[in-house]
Amino acid sequence: MPEDFIWNLIAKKLAGEATESELKELEKLLRENPELHYPVQTIIDLWNSDLQFDQKEAHDAFFMHLERMKNLKIDFHSEDPALAEVPGSGKRKINLWPASIIVLVIGVVFFVVRSSSSHTLISPNTSKEAEKSISQISTKNGSKTNLILPDGTKVWLNAGSSITYDSSYGKLIREVALSGEAFFDVVKNKEKPFIIHASKINIKVLGTQFNVRSYPTDNTTEASLIRGSIEVTFRDKPDKKVILKPNEKIVVDNDRNSEDVSETFRRTVHEKVHEIPGVDIKKLTYENKTGTIIETSWVENKLIFQDEAFDEIARQLERWYGVSIIFKNDRLKENRLTGSFKNETIRQALDALKFTASFNYAIDINNTVTIF
Repeated sequence: MPEDFIWNLIAKKLAGEATESELKELEKLLRENPELHYPVQTIIDLWNSDLQFDQKEAHDAFFMHLERMKNLKIDFHSEDPALAEVPGSGKRKINLWPASIIVLVIGVVFFVVRSSSSHTLISPNTSKEAEKSISQISTKNGSKTNLILPDGTKVWLNAGSSITYDSSYGKLIREVALSGEAFFDVVKNKEKPFIIHASKINIKVLGTQFNVRSYPTDNTTEASLIRGSIEVTFRDKPDKKVILKPNEKIVVDNDRNSEDVSETFRRTVHEKVHEIPGVDIKKLTYENKTGTIIETSWVENKLIFQDEAFDEIARQLERWYGVSIIFKNDRLKENRLTGSFKNETIRQALDALKFTASFNYAIDINNTVTIF
């Protein structure tokens, strides 16, 4: 099915013109084309933003980009200056405002995606059979998404994260690379293990639910198991492994020395965990009031932290709200705070935290938060 048909359905969805069958068709197409998750999420974020468009600018920009849209083979017809037909929608029409904005956003993103989102890894001596097409799905700070991999495995991708896999996925093994945080519900397949490559660890499973947190700027890498079992190995010590059981998580110090892991400190779930510097096995944490698992609460669109340092909480707030946070007083970074947020704005969240810590803040027009 041509890509422009997918973009036409997206335009109709944003304009509120899509039928129930068209929405189901769009969902099906996105499952079959996971590389489109990032540009689609970008379009939705822009469409739902609070930016105000000047009518004359939108009008001028709309006609300026019509020619580009034609070159991209996206059929868009304007019948008068005030009304425009949604691509592929027959007689249905929407006001020029949503039409022009949809076309502008989709046109730009579609152009970028066609130019750069799908690429090939080729070594100097590779044959055509060895070339691998790469698919990458990413989210920016302040945004989350979910996707379904070709084998049916479900993935929830947290803010500021990306997941990558190539065209060999599912042939012999199911292999992905993760930067950031994701929750996985892996389809069981004993013949084809599911493997995740994170910054400090590799995780191998056959079918289970678990969360992986591996942000480049964080002090630790974590894997939290909900059900089933996972095998964790270390990138600097691939012969050493840990097998987690439900309600456990592994925490790896990102700054630990590669010699720290000197033995296999768990061969089965029944053996004692040896004390290894920089590596720890802990129980999952639960919110005191609700019993919610904190490690996976973000999947339910909840930001929860208990007795955490302010500087660590600041990193979570940056990703959650898409802001930058600066401390004018480094001593404030050491404050231990507790909080739970869902629909609060960044101002409401900071105002709530002020009840448990003595600080002030200011937010400028660039969404930079200064803590003092």
